[in-house]
Amino acid sequence: MYISVIVLLAWAVLTCNGADGKQSAIRLQDSGSVLVPWLQPHNWKPLYAEDYNDLDAMLKQRATPDKWVSLFCFSTPGNRSGSPEEAAFLRLALNALYSYRVFGRASSDIVAALTPNALEECRKYRLPCYNATNYTLDSGSYHAIGWAKFKLTRDVLKLGFNVHLSDLDVSYLKPIYPARKEIFSWSHGAADGSMMEELWVFQDDPKNIATRRPIYMANAGVVFLRANSRSTQFVESLLKYESQVYQDQYVVTLVAYHSWAPCTEEASCLAARARGLAAVQLHPSQFAGSNCQPEAGYSHCAPRHLYVHAICRATSVDKEGFLRYVHAMFIRAGSGGSSDDASQPPGWGDPSVLGQQDNDAIRTSGLPCPPNQQRTWRDWLSVSDDNAGGDDKQEKTRPDGSGVQRQLLDTDGTSGGRTVGIDGGSRLRGWAMSCLAAEGCGNR
Repeated sequence: MYISVIVLLAWAVLTCNGADGKQSAIRLQDSGSVLVPWLQPHNWKPLYAEDYNDLDAMLKQRATPDKWVSLFCFSTPGNRSGSPEEAAFLRLALNALYSYRVFGRASSDIVAALTPNALEECRKYRLPCYNATNYTLDSGSYHAIGWAKFKLTRDVLKLGFNVHLSDLDVSYLKPIYPARKEIFSWSHGAADGSMMEELWVFQDDPKNIATRRPIYMANAGVVFLRANSRSTQFVESLLKYESQVYQDQYVVTLVAYHSWAPCTEEASCLAARARGLAAVQLHPSQFAGSNCQPEAGYSHCAPRHLYVHAICRATSVDKEGFLRYVHAMFIRAGSGGSSDDASQPPGWGDPSVLGQQDNDAIRTSGLPCPPNQQRTWRDWLSVSDDNAGGDDKQEKTRPDGSGVQRQLLDTDGTSGGRTVGIDGGSRLRGWAMSCLAAEGCGNR
């Protein structure tokens, strides 16, 4: 079924280049809507529709045969203003779920609604919603939302389900299952989880290199965790720092080597586990030179890329703009009715309007990738350079990182640094660490 859907989608993208553009666009929407709840016919009702208060039932319905579920946390304010920021946030959320289903070829998602309004909107879009309003009392706070996602993750792990945790400013580009299988294969299954490598450092005193310290070792926007005691203890260690002061992303680094440790292959993962630490295999940073900007010659279909995560941007408007810039925003811009009525967010009353797929953006993106480029991180640890050159470039990396150049960059807080938090946090200054991957070999 999934294969036929993707074949139809690819065929529809190609036919959009024909003379009958209008008819081609309709075909594309029809083919993609098989996996997208809000694009289904109005009389379609999902099996999970009435189970939004029952976490056990949702997990059993949504989990894969090997007990993996994908968690997305969704929050909307009680006092809607109809602002461009609110509309952009909803488009980001829908884009994450659209890309997860259509290009990620996955359907084990649960959307945790953190506010009553979020639950109402979630159900309106016929998503697999779970009423998670008990996980946060301050749903308007970025910090509270960040902590809520870890509380839910902890509880799902305790129930024996493996968790793929995803932020909503993520756009998926390739099938998730083979990518997950690939990343755990590097340690022969010894790893407990995976996060994206980030490696940002900060120097408190610009004149004293001894004051350098890590800010981010890994990014917690996309996390894979297996259900076991080590993973649960890792998440619980994060929650000990829950407050309005600490950002969850920073705390991940704070507890490194206390409750979790990065590992690169079986031996180092087993060593971490032997000490009671969650062994976390870091998957490659999303871009080759900086996590904030794509590298020269960037291609969605290069082996590095499973997703694009709009980090380093403070607002939903900026995040949406960035995803459009890199051709990873598949929900139509500005759709959803008039913005003149400030009492009603644009189009929130009509899921068939705000949530329409952007056929031109999909065509421009080059997705879905060709069959031989569908598997993210394939042969990532290989150092061979078969089929070098061409459009199918593979960056050379080794388990010990010796194929990667790390260069210290002197930043002024505007070039090379990154924003801390999305709620007006400070911008890093001083020295930053950047990974510059060497030119590499062909993707096989």
